[in-house]
Amino acid sequence: MIKIIKYILLCFCSVLLLATSTSLVVAANKDANYYLREASKAYNKEDYPQAEKHFRKLLQMKVPMRGDFYYYYGKTLYFNGDYEKAADNLSAFTETVGKKSKYYSEASRLLMRSKKKIAKQNPESKQEKKQKTKQEQQSKQKKQSQASKNKAVGNKHSYIPEMITIPTGSFIMGSNHGSPDQKPPHRIKIKKSFAMGKYEVTFAQYDVFAKATKRKKPDDHGWGRGNRPVINVSLQNAHDYANWLSKKTKRRFRLPTEVEWEYVARTGFKSQLGFNDLVGLGDANCDGCRYFWESAKTVDVGSFDANKYEIHDLFGNVWEWTCSFYTKRYNGLEKKCADKHDLEGKTIAVRGGGWNSFSEMLRSYVRFNNFPTYRNNDLGFRLVEELD
Repeated sequence: MIKIIKYILLCFCSVLLLATSTSLVVAANKDANYYLREASKAYNKEDYPQAEKHFRKLLQMKVPMRGDFYYYYGKTLYFNGDYEKAADNLSAFTETVGKKSKYYSEASRLLMRSKKKIAKQNPESKQEKKQKTKQEQQSKQKKQSQASKNKAVGNKHSYIPEMITIPTGSFIMGSNHGSPDQKPPHRIKIKKSFAMGKYEVTFAQYDVFAKATKRKKPDDHGWGRGNRPVINVSLQNAHDYANWLSKKTKRRFRLPTEVEWEYVARTGFKSQLGFNDLVGLGDANCDGCRYFWESAKTVDVGSFDANKYEIHDLFGNVWEWTCSFYTKRYNGLEKKCADKHDLEGKTIAVRGGGWNSFSEMLRSYVRFNNFPTYRNNDLGFRLVEELD
């Protein structure tokens, strides 16, 4: 009898601990949002001491931060007179985000001013300056060398997407934790390597195709073109671009199958985005991932961390067309492209979530579907390339 009572008490304590842990995670997210809102209010009022107070709270909570955060925090620290920490944060911003950010120029100016302020407070010897300059030059050379190594093959022309070779392997596709269309989980073997676009196809790349084929360019919704992912494209538009590019380059481009997309998406980012692994603040462009200073729209490709294969933006920004028929349960069609002559009344699987998707939708196993003619401002595509 005593053993039974002990067992019941042990079970009760386990349930209580699980409930407490869950509530703490929810509470932590609420706290982060609260401090973000308060920091935003104070920052916009130029109440920098109060803004710093809330920024510090966020840092103590170890909330994941994207590059832009370091600009705002660095600027706040600068106006509060903490020039060393300001320089650290502004330097982190300029090095990680780079010149593509609209805040780069101002951040660089504030960084220079911070260093001048520090120099006045702590004059360094000529020897120290010489050593520092040498280290900076070595660091710059190292980064340039690395950047040169990382250039993708075949990107001599702007209309050709950078492609990354994906090795063979195996993985468990699907999940038992979600909706019925994610079931059953099943092992898939990738027996032949292929290449996948490092980024989603951009307006700049698609517009070259549209001009060459004398077709109407898709609407950018007033958000800008260039390196933003192309949107408002149907399945046929994506197929046409892939076919045109294949003829132009004498290579074999197409849309990925569901299997290929999920295989790449399950690698190296947030522990494969499993059931208990939410996309966090600053991890992607989605509803619930953005900081308070970011607008609800698409962003340039490559704005977020890549996975192990150096593939960017598989989650958020825009949903991505696959070439596979959508089915309510897996039945093998996820492994191949749909017959283009048998699309009537059927839908095609799309993956990854968009800028307006809740973070819970950004999972490697989450599936959605659209009719082939569907176009929207949260839907684009990336390519794969068949290799010999």
